[in-house]
Amino acid sequence: WPARASSRLPQMPARPAALRCLLVLVVVYTAQLAVSEEPGSRTQPLEADPAAVQSALPPASAAAQAELRRLLAVHGDDDAEALYARALEILRGDGTGPSGAARVRRSAFALLRPLAETGHPGAQARVAQTLLLGDGVPRDVPQAVQLLRAAAERGNEDAQQQLGLLHATGIGVPVDAALAVTHYYFGAEGGNVAAQLALAYRHLHGVDVPKDCQRALMYYNPVAERVVAAAQTSGGRGLLFEKTRLTDASAHAGRKALSDDEDIIGYYQYSAERGSADAQLTLGQLTFHGARGLAQDPGAALRYYQRAAENGEPAAHAHIGHMYAQGVGVLQDNATALSHFRLGAARGNPASQNGLGYMHMNGYGVEVSYSKALEYFRAAADKGSPEAQFNLGAMHIAGMGVKRAYDKALHFFTLAAHQGHTLALYNLGQMHLNGLGAPRSCAVATQFLKAVAERGEWGTALEQGFRAYAVEGDWARALLLYAPLAEAGYEVAQSNMAHLADAAVCKGAEANELSMVLSVSALALEMLSRAAQQGNVDAQIRIGDYHFYGLGTKEDHEQAVAHYRTASESQNAQAMFNLAYMHAHGLGLPRDFHLAKRHYDMAMETTAEAFVPVKVQPSPNKHKLHPLTPSAAVAS
Repeated sequence: WPARASSRLPQMPARPAALRCLLVLVVVYTAQLAVSEEPGSRTQPLEADPAAVQSALPPASAAAQAELRRLLAVHGDDDAEALYARALEILRGDGTGPSGAARVRRSAFALLRPLAETGHPGAQARVAQTLLLGDGVPRDVPQAVQLLRAAAERGNEDAQQQLGLLHATGIGVPVDAALAVTHYYFGAEGGNVAAQLALAYRHLHGVDVPKDCQRALMYYNPVAERVVAAAQTSGGRGLLFEKTRLTDASAHAGRKALSDDEDIIGYYQYSAERGSADAQLTLGQLTFHGARGLAQDPGAALRYYQRAAENGEPAAHAHIGHMYAQGVGVLQDNATALSHFRLGAARGNPASQNGLGYMHMNGYGVEVSYSKALEYFRAAADKGSPEAQFNLGAMHIAGMGVKRAYDKALHFFTLAAHQGHTLALYNLGQMHLNGLGAPRSCAVATQFLKAVAERGEWGTALEQGFRAYAVEGDWARALLLYAPLAEAGYEVAQSNMAHLADAAVCKGAEANELSMVLSVSALALEMLSRAAQQGNVDAQIRIGDYHFYGLGTKEDHEQAVAHYRTASESQNAQAMFNLAYMHAHGLGLPRDFHLAKRHYDMAMETTAEAFVPVKVQPSPNKHKLHPLTPSAAVAS
């Protein structure tokens, strides 16, 4: 477990003045950031233009003002800001499950609506988001846009980000790249995470802005630090959520999995009551993190862990020790933490061994002993504990009990990062950025920090979007939930937005699910292009299809060939088949039957599923070879 900042912990020597970064190790060190802002680059907050704000929305009605006064009196709040804070507190409350979340949103909306009608910019942005998503109210995109413009003119960063999103995607407003970037800029200056990630991704890939790794880093770094701060309370792994890729098959499987959750929890509870230590441990983990529809409840988690420990489960001792060492859901108690770590370590549990190493390294309840810490960390790391691997890296970079060795630190951080350790990913980014144990590289550092930034709590919108699509059948809501993440550079979100828009394109005139998008074909092509840029081979093929058939762009067989060829280099049978057909018919390529046969043979060698399409030889992609895609769901 990462240690909390303490004045008695050693300080790392300062790096050169051009660098300013935070290496979040088991201890907290100070260095200098790799990206410094240009003088005067920060802008002043937008000043409200009373005339513009007044014209953006009709004047507050007497009824709205009366309702606001009534709510202030009912809740005993002094002013609108206090009522707004109460609404935000409600939104942060317990809303377990879809029905609970809907109840929370309705309660908050009852307070936010009159605030928005009387001109509160924060409430206007929140209500606009509710109207866009259709959360308990009819979806009203024009009214949402009107509210966002009013809030943005008064400097609200959330409204700025949402307007940037709408202008970037063509949802409810015309696509305007320059205006989108402008709104994102002001949103990012106000601290909006989605806007910061959107600008970071755009600068990383040169999307409507100059390609600039240093500027991308400038936006990724604060978001990554925010994720790291949250990950320190969870053993460094960070938040876990499902990244489900939309396909027809995944939708069916997802509906079944979501409907099975209640049965699975019931089975675990039944088994736990009958004394199953495995079930008790699992329920402890689910309630600790708030997963599978269960509310996050550290107290209930502790009770499950204690029962599992009593039934002989050594891993339960590690969880209990962690809770007491960090004071999570209980009063912080080093003695109790040590007791449980020792019980688990005596039975060879690596997490408990890591816990003992952590306590000895920091002197929590015992004398500081780097030699004992190293002994416990090495024993746990040899058994594959990513936390122990991370801690060994921390000790080598700090020279705690060992000679300082950046190359060894890099090795241990890499081992931990391969198992999804968020803090290890962050430190790898900072080491590549600063040239510690590896050549200095902005590009490599940025990829690590991007991976960290994508592990924040905002990523749970991927799960919400999948539920909206697979369970609720609300394509528009799913699209709006995926959109901020797609703009932020989440490849899965880009792929899923493309899937939704592409499905609407294929339905043609019958499609009304995404009527709020002014051009679904242009949106599909844009999202496919972004996903392909991040290595999505299926997106490359579909872009080729769009150029082949002239969907969202002019018909261009040569461009189609270029995308199919790129996909075929990744051993994709569909791409090989399409190139074969185009060689056979002279479409975008010289007619060449020998090359056509070669590509057909290659497709059949790649997968047996190509045999029938090759013999039938239809036009490209009219006869699909899919499913050829990998598993639809991957863990964060």
